[in-house]
Amino acid sequence: MEIVIAEKGAFYFEPIITPQEARGRASAHKVSAFGALSRLFSRPKEDDIVVTDEGLLYLPLWHAKAHLRFLYDRSETYKVPIKTPHVAAVTVSGDRYAVKAASIDLPVREHCERDEQRELWLDALNNQPANAQPYLKAPSIPVDLAEFAPEGAKVVAPTVRASAVIRALLGEDFRPADADEIREESVNVECIDLYLRPAFNFKFEWAAKKKTADVAVDAVTGELQTQPSAAMAAVAKLLKPETLFDIGAVTLNIIVPGGAIPLKVAKALAEKRKA
Repeated sequence: MEIVIAEKGAFYFEPIITPQEARGRASAHKVSAFGALSRLFSRPKEDDIVVTDEGLLYLPLWHAKAHLRFLYDRSETYKVPIKTPHVAAVTVSGDRYAVKAASIDLPVREHCERDEQRELWLDALNNQPANAQPYLKAPSIPVDLAEFAPEGAKVVAPTVRASAVIRALLGEDFRPADADEIREESVNVECIDLYLRPAFNFKFEWAAKKKTADVAVDAVTGELQTQPSAAMAAVAKLLKPETLFDIGAVTLNIIVPGGAIPLKVAKALAEKRKA
């Protein structure tokens, strides 16, 4: 089998909502950000909770697509009903088959063709599938990860690398397990792209209870994320493409079962995708 991988891509989204809009949305939910704590004790007043830190983050999101094609053969036995009464045996292509319970067991060779497309959007921090629908309509801008350092913002480094994304995309059993003989197999990873999505992060403090909580507002969709975030701990000065895009023949043969697999980085695929 040969796996063809398109050249890597990196893009970012510019904020659509303003910092003021984000602050307003976050402030409207600052009490609920403390969850059960605000219900166990007397509900805090609005003035009891204040913003102690805020800023723009760029959070990583992976997008990968693959085209899989397999031509293979497998052996099977068909149970063929015999409608005519009193038939004791049937000859097929010179081979004689006894009739049992009004049917014969006919051994056949099945010639199979499996052709499928796969696509995955993956949160590069928690390794969970992401809903990309809100971003599909937003314009994305190509970026050099090694130089991406937007003023007044922090870039969060992915904890999930490209090799893990490809493994999640293909799965453990992407090859036909029931094949007796595989005549042709190809896997074209048509894109493996890292997107950086903006989010305004606000840290709220409930001084009376000595508690803090994070509220993030997606700067493209305006959606809230109130669960505690470890994103600030992963802030990187600059991203390292050679580490994030850890796709090579050695790595690939570790993450994809099946022994030694030839690897190609297909410039033609990449150019076609960009066009």
